[in-house]
Amino acid sequence: MMTIEYLTNEAKLLAELANSNLGSLEGKCPDKIEIQDYYLGILRRQAILHLDLERVLKNRNPELITTPFILLRSLMDDFLHLLYLELHADKEEEIVKINAKTHKQSFKSIEDLTNSNHNHFNGAYGYYLNNEQFQALKDTFTGKQENDKYFTDKDQFKFKTFIPLSQVAENITYSRDVEIFKDRAFYLWKEFSSFVHYSNSSFYLETNRNPVNLQKIEEGFQYCYNSIYLAFKYFERTFGIEFIDNKELKERHGIIYVC
Repeated sequence: MMTIEYLTNEAKLLAELANSNLGSLEGKCPDKIEIQDYYLGILRRQAILHLDLERVLKNRNPELITTPFILLRSLMDDFLHLLYLELHADKEEEIVKINAKTHKQSFKSIEDLTNSNHNHFNGAYGYYLNNEQFQALKDTFTGKQENDKYFTDKDQFKFKTFIPLSQVAENITYSRDVEIFKDRAFYLWKEFSSFVHYSNSSFYLETNRNPVNLQKIEEGFQYCYNSIYLAFKYFERTFGIEFIDNKELKERHGIIYVC
């Protein structure tokens, strides 16, 4: 029977795995490089979120699944993006598009607040930007040559686009085994996503203990292990550094060795 103690230890081992591999990169990534920093950031995120999961699981009753599910939702997102990138011919350009999408969303959010400031406070609300300040922010961003790669039309402030996660999943078609893993990970992403926004359904699942919920957490850990592996493959290829594995985790969770 699945126990919360087992899952707590599993989260601890995954955090240690990510941190061990981060340690092997110390001093090797001094320069700011788009693709390198993406994979480095994923490894750091894996280490942090698994440490958070360890502490959450250690201090919760087994039926209290909302926080673990929400954290795992982010980690399933990582897995699907990493698998998509691993199978894509131009990883660097796709990562540029991912980052461009984030910049676009950030500026859109600030623009909405700026519009609200002018609509409701005549641009005088101190916690929001006014039009002049927002334009200055855009000018600062476009003025940096390193940001040119994010635009399709810099003069019109039009960013490159990246496909939504549903299309990311659809485009992962490498082999039957990979498609099975992708389909299950995308299913879990949707299951975990239902806990991001409150509903009676998610509340019912939290207040009615079901061993299947713990099994979903364990299965989520399978994809987390493989996310750490996939993220480190960039550094294996770039620096020739061998992945520091955990034999027990590999035996329980190692699936993405076919691509």
